[in-house]
Amino acid sequence: MSIPRARYSEDVPTLDDESTSDSDTDSLFDDEADSDSGTDTDLDSLLAEEDSDDDDDRFDDEVRHPPEHYRANAANLDVQRLRQRRYSPKTQAQLDRVKEHHEQYCTFQTWDPAKCYDEISPQFIHGFLSWVCDQRRGKGGRRRPGIKYASSLETFWKCYLIVYKIETGRKIDPMIQVNGQDVVKMVAVEKDLDFTKRPSATMYAEDLAEFARVLLATTEMTFDIGWLRIQLVLFCQLAGITGNRPEALVELRYRHLKLTLIRDPDGGGRPRLFVELTPEFTKRYLGSKDMNEFKIPELIYDPTLVLSPHVFLLGMLFKAGAFKSPSIDCPERLYSLKVLKGLNEQPLPLRDEMNDEFIFCEAVREAQGVRIARELQLSSGSVRYRMKVGGEITGFGQVLKPYNLRDGSAKGLNECPDVSDSLQNKILQHASIGTFLKHYLNDINVDLQGVYRRLDTQKDLMRFACSMSRSIDPRRPRKLTPEQTASVNDIPYILKLHKRVNDLSNAPVGSRKDDRLQKAIKRLYNEKQRKRRELLKDIKERYKSEQPVKDSERQLSGMVVDEDTRDALVRADMSPEQLGLIDAILTLPGKSPEQELQRRITAINAVMLYCGVEEGAPSRHDRRGPPSAVLSPPVQAAEPDVALHQAISSIKTDKRPKVCFVCLGNPHLTMRERVAEYATPGSLSRHFVRKHVSKLQDGQFIDCMDCGVLLKTKKDLLIHAERFHGTVSRGPAERLRA
Repeated sequence: MSIPRARYSEDVPTLDDESTSDSDTDSLFDDEADSDSGTDTDLDSLLAEEDSDDDDDRFDDEVRHPPEHYRANAANLDVQRLRQRRYSPKTQAQLDRVKEHHEQYCTFQTWDPAKCYDEISPQFIHGFLSWVCDQRRGKGGRRRPGIKYASSLETFWKCYLIVYKIETGRKIDPMIQVNGQDVVKMVAVEKDLDFTKRPSATMYAEDLAEFARVLLATTEMTFDIGWLRIQLVLFCQLAGITGNRPEALVELRYRHLKLTLIRDPDGGGRPRLFVELTPEFTKRYLGSKDMNEFKIPELIYDPTLVLSPHVFLLGMLFKAGAFKSPSIDCPERLYSLKVLKGLNEQPLPLRDEMNDEFIFCEAVREAQGVRIARELQLSSGSVRYRMKVGGEITGFGQVLKPYNLRDGSAKGLNECPDVSDSLQNKILQHASIGTFLKHYLNDINVDLQGVYRRLDTQKDLMRFACSMSRSIDPRRPRKLTPEQTASVNDIPYILKLHKRVNDLSNAPVGSRKDDRLQKAIKRLYNEKQRKRRELLKDIKERYKSEQPVKDSERQLSGMVVDEDTRDALVRADMSPEQLGLIDAILTLPGKSPEQELQRRITAINAVMLYCGVEEGAPSRHDRRGPPSAVLSPPVQAAEPDVALHQAISSIKTDKRPKVCFVCLGNPHLTMRERVAEYATPGSLSRHFVRKHVSKLQDGQFIDCMDCGVLLKTKKDLLIHAERFHGTVSRGPAERLRA
């Protein structure tokens, strides 16, 4: 019988920037090459074994199948699975969307999709691409912006060529392909698409230092628990150092991490701590790529600890109790270790049970508080959102993305004389240097005037001119004011939708009129959100064009005071743990080895302490004042103890207290949140039900620290709260089910 063949050939195009090299088939015979060292006696013994009568007994443990077994395997091979394995999941999803568009357009025209592949023509391509550009609704009727750039339409066309190849088993006719490229340009002009390159930015180490400083200090963006804030800073540090893609970093598990104390070859008194990372999940085409092992040495007399991954990583490891040696439970003991005589390294293994847990993980809010769920992977989308908001708070003029860090790392590698093109390609997982030239070298950061006139080039100035820090402006609008938000309600179309919702407001529940009401409410909400986004975008554009003129006029007229517009640390909104973290991280290098060691130990302890702090709601400060702003006086040491004793007394003696006994017993909350007093007992009851009762799931419990009892069911929790702490929660009977 004939062997089934795939309908595609070896030259299927790829969208990936990198492709793997051909496998080295010669390595299959390495064992045979090594066998040449054998003697004639060995050969005679082999011949003797071949002539022995018990030859079949030596192969009883082998699996042997009849020829029909292998013919059946060949006949049952699903070629579709091979096609799907040719591309990364993201690329395959993009191809699937292009194929879906083709089928939707053919259905719209009442044509057969398969026949359209066979009868493809420039006319079909023109109509199809025009239809694609006009689409404004996605799955489920959701609104989408559509194609805005000509480069996006060109990418769509390249994807379509691959889909055509996969579906038909042949490449598109060369003449039609050439005509298709002309059609793409024609449609881009007809649809008024933007032919400029998408704006991109490079994040150098100096930009990351400013971003990390703001990220640690800001109260305009909060996290459920301090661990999430710390790991976001660590993520950015590793992304800049290794140049890895965000998808590879979020896949890091503790088995990919190795810590080692290595003897200093220069004869230093203390061994150097190395962090070694081996990301496994890199972008791949036709299989996995070779894994890179990144060795990151500890920097002594580091100018700024805000860029030190060792400080943040060790703080997280000590918080998790990750070291296999139970005696290594604090940085003081870690840094007291030496390398034994006769050895050059001292490994620091981690606990085996943590091998499959994620370094960058999620946090889960439970009835007792927030739990660090290391079994749940942090999503790259969450990282992108947090970086975007953090970049806006910092004041960057560009949208901050994880790939900005990869761009900065790639340019640093390219400019370093110690890194060859081959090593750069290996680190960045590129097939050739052409990938860097096409996608990463997006600006010229050389002083061309100095080069032309043979003067000393101004490298630092040019680097800063091409950095993101150049665009920092904390005054840039980031969100709408309450007045601007309310102005959306006066738009005629919004008023019309409001009237429709009011007309349907008396609809009986479950009726067809009620369905129309729910759709009208959803449409009203979506339109309001869209109008607010458009208003904010318009305000930002007007600020960008008008504010420089205003600043220049004010300076020339003497109406402006030259002051630093960067933010000061608004200490009134910070917890003591956050203040301690900032003070420890932003310290200057020590003047002696002992002082430098103590500086790092203090910073690691501050990170470890802050990892367990549950943060509150974001600060309402819309603008950041100059450094000369008056800071709030420091909190006296005795005040927290007094407030704590008063809160404990309240939950014991008051008939209807206003302090939550569960929050009071949670040591991970800040002191301000533990002793928080609500306006009325009813407000406390609503908080108690929303934050604790509704979060209590099967297998969980709440530990009443004051009474020393474990409350495992909602019924027990409600009864205990009312009987012993005066927190009354009257509600549906479902709450008592447990």
